[in-house]
Amino acid sequence: AENNKQQSTMTNSSRAVTFYPTVEVVEVISIYDYEPSEVSAAWYDEDEMDQITTRCLKLIRKVEAGGSRTGRKYCIRGLEGHFTIASITKTKNRSTAREAVLEEQDRQWSAEGAFDDHAIADAYRQTTSSCQMWAYVMGKRDQQTADAIHYQDEEDCFVEEQVAVSKTASSPKPSEPSLLSPSQRITILSPGQRISRKVVPSSRGLSSR
Repeated sequence: AENNKQQSTMTNSSRAVTFYPTVEVVEVISIYDYEPSEVSAAWYDEDEMDQITTRCLKLIRKVEAGGSRTGRKYCIRGLEGHFTIASITKTKNRSTAREAVLEEQDRQWSAEGAFDDHAIADAYRQTTSSCQMWAYVMGKRDQQTADAIHYQDEEDCFVEEQVAVSKTASSPKPSEPSLLSPSQRITILSPGQRISRKVVPSSRGLSSR
């Protein structure tokens, strides 16, 4: 008991909370000051959530039934754990991890009340190592997908900027006579010719916009 008390004292003395000396304040509008239209634009309501859930369930049933007959591909990222086999596996993994933690607690309580939180963590970690590895693999896949989208977006933006520069360089100077009509010259020099950088919407986060 004395050793546990000394370890607890050492652990508590080594912990500290510090605050950054420079304080930055950002004022935000209170939710109570939102207009109804702003609330609707910022959050999903119950009807929208029901629609999203219904679409997800239809997608899961369609994929489990063999997918599309036309060969259409579906994005199921984020829904993996809701498929039948995956759901059963997830439930089993959670049950196994919970039992491992409870068994380790019972063992410690039986050993004259000794408490070792690291042993409990180790018991949990051993039973969830495969889940951790799978989460790491999925995270790497997401990173590769995001990098590919970002690279393609950067490449498209670069090409579009080069096209805009080329059109501007090839357009006649104001001091030179032009064979183009005023409307054609406006079209060539219009800012609308510069295609803005695309924004790729995310398919994650079904509960917030």
